[in-house]
Amino acid sequence: MKNISVLVCLSVSSLFWSQVKKDSIRNIEKIEILVKKKLLERKADRMIFNVEASIASQGMDGSETLANVPMIRVDENLGSVSIVGKSSVNVMINGRMLNLSGQALLNYLKSIRSENIAKIEVITTPPAKYEAQGNSGLINIILKKNPNLGFSGSISSNLIQRTYSGFSDNATLSYQTEKFSSSLKLVYYDSAKRSDENYSIIGATQNYSSSVRRDMWNELTPGISMSYKISKNSEAGFEYLYAHQRSGMDIVNNTRNISPAGQEENLLTNTFHREKEPTHTASAYYDLKLDSLGKKLSILGNFYKNNSDTEVNFATQRLSDNSLQDVKTLSLVSPQIFSAQADLELPFSFGTVETGVKFNQFKNNSDLKYFNLTGTGYVSDESRANLFRYREENYAAYFSYAKNFGEHWETKAGLRYENTSAESYTPSTGSGNSYRYGQWFPSAYVSYKKDKNIFSLAYSRRINRPGMGSLNPFRWYSNPYSYSSGNPLLTPSYINNLELGYTFNNKLTTSLYYMRLKNAFGQVSFQDGLSQISTYLNYYNNNSFGLNISYTDTFFKCWESTMAVNASRQNSEIFGLDAQPQKGSSFSYSINNTFTLNKTKTLAFFLNYEQSLPSRNVNYYYHNFSDLSLGLKVSLMEKQLQINATVTNVLAQRFRGDIYFTDSVHHINNYWDGRSFRLSVNYTFGGQKKKIQKKVIRFEEKDRI
Repeated sequence: MKNISVLVCLSVSSLFWSQVKKDSIRNIEKIEILVKKKLLERKADRMIFNVEASIASQGMDGSETLANVPMIRVDENLGSVSIVGKSSVNVMINGRMLNLSGQALLNYLKSIRSENIAKIEVITTPPAKYEAQGNSGLINIILKKNPNLGFSGSISSNLIQRTYSGFSDNATLSYQTEKFSSSLKLVYYDSAKRSDENYSIIGATQNYSSSVRRDMWNELTPGISMSYKISKNSEAGFEYLYAHQRSGMDIVNNTRNISPAGQEENLLTNTFHREKEPTHTASAYYDLKLDSLGKKLSILGNFYKNNSDTEVNFATQRLSDNSLQDVKTLSLVSPQIFSAQADLELPFSFGTVETGVKFNQFKNNSDLKYFNLTGTGYVSDESRANLFRYREENYAAYFSYAKNFGEHWETKAGLRYENTSAESYTPSTGSGNSYRYGQWFPSAYVSYKKDKNIFSLAYSRRINRPGMGSLNPFRWYSNPYSYSSGNPLLTPSYINNLELGYTFNNKLTTSLYYMRLKNAFGQVSFQDGLSQISTYLNYYNNNSFGLNISYTDTFFKCWESTMAVNASRQNSEIFGLDAQPQKGSSFSYSINNTFTLNKTKTLAFFLNYEQSLPSRNVNYYYHNFSDLSLGLKVSLMEKQLQINATVTNVLAQRFRGDIYFTDSVHHINNYWDGRSFRLSVNYTFGGQKKKIQKKVIRFEEKDRI
């Protein structure tokens, strides 16, 4: 009987604990449901996309994750990231501006896993705390705090097959204690693609240029970061990144030129282009908590240096007389940036005050040497050589105030002042240019939230200073007759942004916006006999009215879809250029779909499509462009191992456009090897889990390189 009693007790105990376990699991599931983050959130000055709440964004790299965010467009063909309706944006990681653009930016984003991204902030009208530089719009990727004590890390490998094969490898190793945090990162990629570019100028002189180009990139980038908690109220740290970059282009260009008299000339140019670009980036910071209420002082310093050493050899044959001209150019471009800033955050019962000061200095020295090949060897052509010196200093201060009124109203207002002095000098000609100016940049935001409805109104003023490449009169020759160069006389453009937004149930987001762009600059090409010359000019003002609508939802628990529409209307004024502005309009839409194929959500299929209908802006006309992408995602080993297979630009669309001048029309017809197959494998490992704080570092100035 005793044994039977024991067995009964054990059985009852087993049933009891089994039920307790089931109840606990149910309670945990209920808690997870209660604490599950909303996919979209609207703040007074930004929209927030919570990556963890998105089925579509699991098991992806950073660029693919960005493409899932409403209003953000990632273009693999052009190597760009943009906000729909904005002409350009800057990308930040944890509030730190990235010194990357084009393909280099996309390669960096691919080294980040969606599992390490907490949220993505879309800031269409940036507040006073951020640099006023940039033609409107910021994307801020907030990474998760490393939850692991001891060692942790990840390893990933990516294969891309276009016309040529390419790959990239990324490895991260972190070590953390309660006070000390360190991370070592290594990125290596080797890739190539084929570009087919056609540019025609039809006027009194007709010029037809066709290029087939192989673009190549090779980079090894090690980086290290460390931080130490000196006390419970203070922390210091630094990070250093070295990029050993090599790039190249092999180009075959055919140019057919017909003079006004009907005389035809044909040129055949073979170009060999190689560039070495070692880059150093260093940052150091010190944070001090002033009290237990959240008052904080942050001090940050940044340094950037780059030496771009380029050799270009091209041989041009004139078919009319079968003459051959061999040319070599050697160039060295050395930009350097230093910045220092102090920020003070002061939360009070009557609101939150933020204030700070900043100084940054830009330097750029460039030296171009031009050589003609003769019977005795290469002979320098001093008339085409170029030296350029540039120096710019910016001083800035800002103040902002934020206040919530009850549960419904959120407000924020700020004012930033920036004073700039710049000098440029060309020793070979003795010419130079200098200017000094100071500008105020106000911003204001208000939002109202009730139940499932959020209304917001935002305004900000911005400045777009010319980048170093567009200021440099340095001539980049494509053949002995044609070149592109910068313009040291360029002046900044100014942008006023006004946006009215509405969000319903954190799923439907709409925004009605107005943007006034004044004194805008861009690249312009001219034909002069056999020579095609490209330079930069301030030449237009633009008013743009637009509407963005996006809807994100999950259907049947297995299908997540995001649908977005953008429509805009522009009117432009052109000055200093013989061109007729077009009556501007645009319309585009996109549909992103992710289907979970099993109950454990470890297998998913995605199908994305976007289309831009023919549009006009300033003196440009863009033809229809569409993009279809699809792929499969697999998660194994409790999501530690992620495998993705993707096919992009299935329809192999070309980019086509027309540029209208009073005396000529320019036609563009390009294909940048957009159709590709990508296979990525990522494995993560980690130690004991515990929340560790990680410092946010900003370095906005680097984007202008």
